[in-house]
Amino acid sequence: MNSEKKRQVNLVVSLIIGLLAVIFIVLNTSPVSINFGFFNVKLPLIIILVVMVIIGILLGWFMAQDKLFRKKKD
Repeated sequence: MNSEKKRQVNLVVSLIIGLLAVIFIVLNTSPVSINFGFFNVKLPLIIILVVMVIIGILLGWFMAQDKLFRKKKD
């Protein structure tokens, strides 16, 4: 599989996963209580899910950057 085809497959899979995440987030809007040990916070679940998705995207990006950095180093 050439690199262009692989990039297209990765893009399609990413878009499908992103669409599923957006649908899941929009369907879960009820307020929930989060216990941080010292205090409780009551927020809509949609906000928590969006924050968790953003954190996941950032972690994935940082890990990919680390992999690219190590690959360039070798």
